[in-house]
Amino acid sequence: MSKTKALTTREPKLTFKQKKFLKLYFESGNGTKAALASYDTDDPKAASVIATENLAKLRNPIKTYLEMNGLSLKQLMEILTGGLKATKVKTSLTEPDREVDDWPTRHKYLQTASKWLGVDDNQPSGQTQTTNVQINLGVDDQD
Repeated sequence: MSKTKALTTREPKLTFKQKKFLKLYFESGNGTKAALASYDTDDPKAASVIATENLAKLRNPIKTYLEMNGLSLKQLMEILTGGLKATKVKTSLTEPDREVDDWPTRHKYLQTASKWLGVDDNQPSGQTQTTNVQINLGVDDQD
């Protein structure tokens, strides 16, 4: 059963393929797999390009969907803060175990945060964009 969420909109409605892509993307977290199942291609490279374009084009609906499902900017910041403090235990046969900074994990948190928060955009720091969108992830009927 698919989850359906809706808000008022001023933006164009999502196409059937975009809805299906987003539904599968939210279920799997894999854009290439979602594009393979939603669009007319069986080429993983083409699907990867489609997924990248969709994720960029559908950034506002994705952000709205995440917020509607309890993932707010405040929560992202709390998770990011925890991830930026990630440590791991370094063990040695000759020395006692000790905690050290886990730089690879911290880097992944930074990459994810910049991707989802749009930090890699050319948008000036401190400027946010608020948009009302409609998200209907039901893919039972074509638009």
